[in-house]
Amino acid sequence: MWWPPILLLIVIAGTGTASSLQPDNIFSAGRIEYRKLLVDAKSASLYVGARDHIFRLWIYNVNDTSSESLYTDRELKGDPEETAECERSGNSPSECSSWLRLLFVQSDGALLACTSQAMRPHIAKLDALTMRDRDVPQSIIGVCSPHHNLNTTAVFVEFGNPDGLPTIYSGIRTGLSLENHLIYRPPLVFNNKEVHSSMRTIYTDSKWLNEPQFVGSFEVGQYVYFFFRELAVEFENCGRAAYSRVARICKNDLGGKNVLRQVFTSYVKARLNCSISSQFPFYFDHIQSVYKVDSESDTFFYASFSTADSLFVASAVCHFSLNNINRLFDNGLFSEQPSVTSAWIQTPPEQVPNNRPGQCVSDSRHTSDADLHFAKSHLLMADSVPGGEPIIHQKDVQFSTILVDKVDNKHVIFVYVPSRSEILKLVHWRESGANVKSVHLSTLRLPFPEKIFDIAILPSEYLFVADEARVSQYRVSQCEVHVDCRRCAFDPYCSWNIARGMCFTKEAIHSTAVGWIPDANSADRCSSQGKASDVKIYPGDATLLRCDSESSSWTFEKQPLGSKDHLIVTATGGLVVMNASVEDSGVYRCLSSDGTPIMEYRLTVDGANCAQPRTLDQFRSVQREWCKKYDTYKQSLSEWQAWHDRNSHCPRVPEQFTAGKLSNNIVI
Repeated sequence: MWWPPILLLIVIAGTGTASSLQPDNIFSAGRIEYRKLLVDAKSASLYVGARDHIFRLWIYNVNDTSSESLYTDRELKGDPEETAECERSGNSPSECSSWLRLLFVQSDGALLACTSQAMRPHIAKLDALTMRDRDVPQSIIGVCSPHHNLNTTAVFVEFGNPDGLPTIYSGIRTGLSLENHLIYRPPLVFNNKEVHSSMRTIYTDSKWLNEPQFVGSFEVGQYVYFFFRELAVEFENCGRAAYSRVARICKNDLGGKNVLRQVFTSYVKARLNCSISSQFPFYFDHIQSVYKVDSESDTFFYASFSTADSLFVASAVCHFSLNNINRLFDNGLFSEQPSVTSAWIQTPPEQVPNNRPGQCVSDSRHTSDADLHFAKSHLLMADSVPGGEPIIHQKDVQFSTILVDKVDNKHVIFVYVPSRSEILKLVHWRESGANVKSVHLSTLRLPFPEKIFDIAILPSEYLFVADEARVSQYRVSQCEVHVDCRRCAFDPYCSWNIARGMCFTKEAIHSTAVGWIPDANSADRCSSQGKASDVKIYPGDATLLRCDSESSSWTFEKQPLGSKDHLIVTATGGLVVMNASVEDSGVYRCLSSDGTPIMEYRLTVDGANCAQPRTLDQFRSVQREWCKKYDTYKQSLSEWQAWHDRNSHCPRVPEQFTAGKLSNNIVI
């Protein structure tokens, strides 16, 4: 059989590793852009913010609107005159609608809702069940933004503030042209009387915040933490680069008496280091999303990151220990810039005052002016917070929303990939000592094409996805997508049934019942329990047989796979079959280091429908098709050469990209 010898035109045909999700339930009241989700497990409620509406849905079936105890619809429409004035000012009808920006549930059953309301934000206090007003809505500045396309964040802090008054801390942009970037706490009010003035960061000093993009905020103990990315002031003499940060503020901060009046005196920040260790470390500097998980001895922040906008796009997931963050803020060295033209250096330890920046004191107004002057210019830590090796990293995609579910001693991670409309599902856990493991369990493809605005999780139960047209509800387990025993056993939601050769949602009885493999501890019993996946290709094609285990080996028809030029084992353990022929048909098995089968494929190379051209017309038809492909190849090569000529002076690309080694970190 004759084929044109143009190997670069061969397309690797994957085995379809993403499994399609099917929703368990769907809620929709029309295409009104469901933008905000809040899960309240205590009241079994899912709160949904859409255009001019807040909905309260039953968390176990969002489609059940049969009674007021399960479903409430609160209309948010503002004053018609304000809406008309908003549109006359040049804003679109959508921008002048009432959008829910922030939603918090208080311990007393009240619901705090901040809405955009014709570009004039209001905050309302509602009953969490009936959603009737508990108080008169009030106009408010600096808490939520009227603009939906800004990266802002806010956290409701009920306890630990001055005089025990509840309040909201926000990372936001204000001003007519949104030129002011700040972290803000509104005035503290008791009995309609202002008790303490508002507090903020300095928005005129780039050393405090330099064009930040906020992604998350949390309260833990006596502190409030903010996660964001910003232009790095310590790099500005070398160009323009964005770094990811974590910042910390004391809840009881009242500012200074003279210096830093109405300004946070305890504000400190540090860089988040999510990178691949190598001779040339590769950094993921753009934090996209963050999620907090509490454990007995520590709190962890899982975050998704991406690279800067460039030709080489990649993303990663790293996790950060709160103990490490606080240790750095409490004992680490500070960084300073002696003059506007000099490089940043470490501040000598002997110059740090006893009342070091970042410490919480009983009344910050009693702090000396000298100490506050030092704090004003020393808020950046010299060292970064380590994120360890990325739990997962991938090329050519940008990760977005991240959610984490704690199941026993394992953390199940869900990462949204917008460009592919997929959710990656991983499990991450720590064994004895510092031994950390992770497994990429599955890739789940969402079924609807609309843009997704928000994703929320009810731990161990459901994922909720909000898009333009609906709110969809999905089980977190999705055990049926696992076709091999070991991956099922490593999924904390699932158990493998030996007799039926299938994966089911885990039940308590599975741990003691005969015929079940319920967890990773018993995964060594998975030998010969996997089902073969059928793969069909044609002569000359190439295909990737995934295994996702770097220490794996392959067999063909139960014999060790010999060394053949057209069979290539990838860096992550997969097998690429190049330029396939009928002789490559058969059963391929991927084995773990101890010989246990992980994946099995039944490959069929169908030569019946791909015969050699017999006539002149057939030959010319094949030739025309390859000529078209070759022209496309030449054009692509020309464009690449032009790009290379323009950028050959740029720094070396890290080895992980050029060698194609940037892929999932998977341990099985």
